[in-house]
Amino acid sequence: MTPHEFIEKNVHDELRKLKFKESICFTVSRDAVDYYRQRSMFSKSVVLDVLAWSKKRAKEMSR
Repeated sequence: MTPHEFIEKNVHDELRKLKFKESICFTVSRDAVDYYRQRSMFSKSVVLDVLAWSKKRAKEMSR
C-alpha cells in the first residue's frame, strides 16, 4: 500500500465512522491526498494533520 492509498483509505474510513455521506467521504478522501502532496511540512504527525484537515473540509461540504 502506498502512502497515498493509506491516506485515502484512512480518511474515508474515519469520515464514514463520523456518519458523513458517501459522496462527501469519497471527495474529501481524494482531496486529502492532494493536500498531502502539496504540503512540505506538517504541524503534528502527517496522519493527524491530514485527518484534521479532512474533518474540517467534510463539515464545510455538508452544510
